[in-house]
Amino acid sequence: MSDMSILFGAEVGNVMVMTTQNRGSSPEEIAEQALDRIIAIGDNAPPVINAQARAYREHIRAVLVHYMHEAVRAHNVTLVSKFRKAGYPELVKILDT
Repeated sequence: MSDMSILFGAEVGNVMVMTTQNRGSSPEEIAEQALDRIIAIGDNAPPVINAQARAYREHIRAVLVHYMHEAVRAHNVTLVSKFRKAGYPELVKILDT
């Protein structure tokens, strides 16, 4: 196998597609997708471990959602600045809806 095939090789596992209609994904929806990749809880885990894992998952969900909302706010601040700098202050109102 050449070095090139190692660099660009990819393995495809389970793929899930989520769609929305007339909007982007919310921080809550993206957090759920991330959680599915970060934390897996085995069906055969002992009840105590299962409960701890579920509590940890909920804590991580709250952290992810909080910081995703912060990222959206920060990005909107950047957009406001760019709109004003480009001479389109009326576009700022769109972000408030």
